[in-house]
Amino acid sequence: MITSLLCLVLAVGCGPDAKQSMAPDLLVFAGDAPIHADRIELPVIVLNWGATPSPNTQLVVYVNERPNWRDSSTRTLLTRNIPALDSKSSTTVTVEIALDELEPDSDHYLLLQASSVDGELNPNNWDVTGFSLNEDKQVVMDCDSSAPHVGSEGATDPLFEEQWHLNNTGQQRYTTVAGTPGEDLGMSSVLSSGTPTGDGIRIAIVDTGMETCHPDLADNVEDGTSFNFNTNEWHNSDSREPYLPWAMGDHGTSVAGTAAAAADNGTGGRGVAPDAILRGYNMLAAVESEGTYFDSLGGSDTVPDSSLVDIFNMSFGTLSGEFRVDPNETRLFHNGVTLLRNGRGAVYVKSAGNAFYSCRSMRRPANARIGCSSSNSSSSHHSPYLVMIGAFDAQGTRASYSSAGSNLWISAPAGEFGATYGAIITADQVGANRGYDVLRNRGVALDAVNNPHGNYVSTFNGTSAAAPNASGAIALLLEAEPELTWRDVKYILAKSARQIDADIERVQYLVGGAVYVAQLPWTTNAAGYRFHNWYGFGAVAVDDALALVGSHTPDSLGTLVETEPFEQADAASIPDNDGSGVSQMLAVEGLADDADIEAVTLHVSITHPQTNDLGIHLTSPSGTESILNPIFNDALAGNADLNWDLLSNAFYGESPNGEWVLRVVDAAAEDEGTLNEWRLTFALGTHP
Repeated sequence: MITSLLCLVLAVGCGPDAKQSMAPDLLVFAGDAPIHADRIELPVIVLNWGATPSPNTQLVVYVNERPNWRDSSTRTLLTRNIPALDSKSSTTVTVEIALDELEPDSDHYLLLQASSVDGELNPNNWDVTGFSLNEDKQVVMDCDSSAPHVGSEGATDPLFEEQWHLNNTGQQRYTTVAGTPGEDLGMSSVLSSGTPTGDGIRIAIVDTGMETCHPDLADNVEDGTSFNFNTNEWHNSDSREPYLPWAMGDHGTSVAGTAAAAADNGTGGRGVAPDAILRGYNMLAAVESEGTYFDSLGGSDTVPDSSLVDIFNMSFGTLSGEFRVDPNETRLFHNGVTLLRNGRGAVYVKSAGNAFYSCRSMRRPANARIGCSSSNSSSSHHSPYLVMIGAFDAQGTRASYSSAGSNLWISAPAGEFGATYGAIITADQVGANRGYDVLRNRGVALDAVNNPHGNYVSTFNGTSAAAPNASGAIALLLEAEPELTWRDVKYILAKSARQIDADIERVQYLVGGAVYVAQLPWTTNAAGYRFHNWYGFGAVAVDDALALVGSHTPDSLGTLVETEPFEQADAASIPDNDGSGVSQMLAVEGLADDADIEAVTLHVSITHPQTNDLGIHLTSPSGTESILNPIFNDALAGNADLNWDLLSNAFYGESPNGEWVLRVVDAAAEDEGTLNEWRLTFALGTHP
């Protein structure tokens, strides 16, 4: 059914009214701080992610010995001025916290808030952090292995029955709405048989940190292999202990618990692969970041030795707003899939992002249906060497925040926010005074029977949670067949994926008098693969994937061929506010007749004053259409001109030979532009 939009009410392509929502938007982040014996030098990053400049503002730092900044014991620690910021620019304000002015042997929680000084901007953006001091007024820097916890080997895990993502029976203990039975990882056979468990498979948690002494992680942590990149920046820290001293939740600990918390030890729940081998690299918390990204992701065989890792879990994203390709990053991943695991290739599992409703610069009415920022917007997300993971909820639909895009490979459970609808139950920082539970005091945080010491959380979510669910699933596949290559893993996940939310309708608008399809329904390509930008090939189905492993011959996908670009260099005008757009054809010839597509990368060069207006579509010779960039992608708001690489997995298994069609649509009035050139690059195999 065509939805007709009236210009003054729901304008998709009408005049300036469609753009009046452009505004400044300040984001506040506590940065990675040097910790000295007597002080913390806390950098506070203030980013204007809005589409227009922000006025002068003020940073206010509040402190309390409990995380309730509304009570009378809260005091203002200090204030700092924040200068006016251009769109997509940032500044860093260093806040020095003198430790001798705080109480010893106690906890301290900080609220960092930007408040208006002049102009009309009144941002509510804020961040929190916290830390504990020992009796010498120094920051506590190590995991407390002596902290009390319950549990014993062979005992039932008390939270397992509530872990809907492993076995969704309609649980409702910690939420008001029950899940939908069967909307989970599809691993009932694994759970009933007790095998595989990920035994012997190494997973690197590349994140903020990891509490190696956590009672649900300690047995799976490989001694001496984790690494703390801050030993030169954090007083009294241990290079082999990626402990996060900040007390408001350790993302890496929760990620690790999702992937590989121990099973049947009488405490908490369990991970997808409860016998996998864990190591943590605190790359996201590194004060000095040079080299840490590469050292954490297989680029080092010394200290740390990340070259022995089988699966790298990358539950992080970027707000860079840049679309350039980093050749060093491309080389890192290429080397990882070529050289690691004795040439079979490490598996890089990456969160797709949480920006479906994150219209922070320019909200259009269409964004409510098609989303805000596409997962293709991050500079690294076009890499065919990554396994991009989307998120679904306990009802079997896209998690509300999960970024959509043609670069998704698979989706995994992550849930919502653990109140009305379920989130992930996993490990939290050890102790009732530390962790996500300190702020999100609901669900398992209130369960004194099953979580008496505050070591677990039931509100973990985001594609950050979906990724370790996928990493755990991949560990099960690799245990079942260690000879699988990284390409085999991707093939098996795509081939065995379970279609969810099958009745998604196409989204259509009238743009300039022409019917424009802004979002496609599930599409079945010429090779028989179902695909949707919300889910990739669908939901991870562990039991079905393991069944396919049993019949699949490892390394049977042929030699990977990465082609030179096929180029179309004839410039063409992009008609303004026209749902038909401009189309160009590109002939791809001379590739092997039996070649099967494994990835298609599109490079576009576009000159345009408002690239947020543009939708980019690609159609294969077999007639499969993919939307590589949706109209009104918020990541492009305020961005003029593009030199951009975008990835589509929708053509997986098809032949590359024939006429490809690129279509660029301008869906809003007033700005005209030019498609300068475009080119296609293919990754090809020869599939069974």
